[in-house]
Amino acid sequence: MAYKFKVLCMAVLLLPAILQAQTMRFSLQEAIDYGLKNNPQIKSAELDVQNAEITVDNRISLGLPQVDAKLDYQNFFVLPTSLIPGEFFGGEPGTFIPVQFGTEQNMTAGISASQLLFNGAWLVGVSAAKQYAALVQTQSKIALSDVHKNVESAYNSVLVAQEFEKLLQKNISNLDKVLFEVTELNKQGFVEGIDVDRLTISKTTLQGQLDNAKRQTALAAQYLKFSMGLDMSTAIELTDTLAPIKEVNMAGSNYLARPEFAVMESLVQLNALNIKVNKAMYLPSLVLYGSYSQNAQRNEFDFLSGDGQWFETGLVGLTLSVPVFSGMQRRSNVQMAQVAYEKAKLDQFTATQGILLEVEKAKTDYMNAANDLEVQKKNIALAQKIYDTALIKYREGVGSSLELSTAESTLYQAQGSYIGALFNVLNTQTSLNKALGNY
Repeated sequence: MAYKFKVLCMAVLLLPAILQAQTMRFSLQEAIDYGLKNNPQIKSAELDVQNAEITVDNRISLGLPQVDAKLDYQNFFVLPTSLIPGEFFGGEPGTFIPVQFGTEQNMTAGISASQLLFNGAWLVGVSAAKQYAALVQTQSKIALSDVHKNVESAYNSVLVAQEFEKLLQKNISNLDKVLFEVTELNKQGFVEGIDVDRLTISKTTLQGQLDNAKRQTALAAQYLKFSMGLDMSTAIELTDTLAPIKEVNMAGSNYLARPEFAVMESLVQLNALNIKVNKAMYLPSLVLYGSYSQNAQRNEFDFLSGDGQWFETGLVGLTLSVPVFSGMQRRSNVQMAQVAYEKAKLDQFTATQGILLEVEKAKTDYMNAANDLEVQKKNIALAQKIYDTALIKYREGVGSSLELSTAESTLYQAQGSYIGALFNVLNTQTSLNKALGNY
């Protein structure tokens, strides 16, 4: 019994350490690095790159030597019958004599090989496969940029939610002091009970907002874990805090190096290669081939004895295939490839203009959000000053509870607007960095 009690005590003492060990701590950069390695979108992009590389190898392999070995065994338990004209053996003309030729046991062992010497479609196809692999590799960089942005946005969302919690807790703490003072004044008959009721309602409202804010913070943390590719059941702790907003350098031209531009160019090149592939269908193809085999015929299965004779056969040949007429199919394929190429060029132009517009919009949104944040900072400072003045007047008996309630409401509204502006500027800042190609 004493032993079990000791074990229980040790477990209770070690429980905080165990819980702390299960909690993973992340700075913003650590969260981004984790997401860039573990997010399923990144892993899927890596698999796409591997698949593209395999596709290149597969396309190349079609032009490499093709070698096959073959072993064929036949057992004629009933020999095939042939008919020979009867007059060959002194019989009547028009009659036939059935005879059986061959042996019951037959075996053939051989090897064959072929080598593609020329095929225009294969040559262009290899180039297209390599271009496709480069396209997939570039697309994986877009996935990295997206995950970077999503993790940073999610991390900032948690920080803003935590900041809102702190504001609400501060408001409740301040309101508790005022409520206590007003309650005591009410007991002494200096203020009416309605003043206590108004403050109680305010506290209840703030407490409800705080409960909601805590749930919102927990949800934001779950979204952060999802963005990072972290198991949802893992407890996390953020080590960074809300730092002063740094101004983004909008004069750079990093956006010209965004992987989206390379993707669009690769798509145009792939369509150009598709035209070449279809034109190459008009060209002849040349294949070198050869084979060598040995054949043995026995009445008994004694192929491994070494006494029987094996008969050799060998050949080398060339096959030249010249396309002549395909019912206009090749011509229409070239035309469709040409249309696809022109469409890809048009899509490239449209997408390029879209990116330029995205950059300008991201700049405008960020500047508007930054300006709004400065306004809300001033508003919250002014609202705090008005509330402090109203509270002093109320305590000195020269201000009404309604005036205090109005100032309190104005302060809380200004705080909410500030949190919203802070969240907005962080989001637009992240979007601007991505638009400018900083990720």
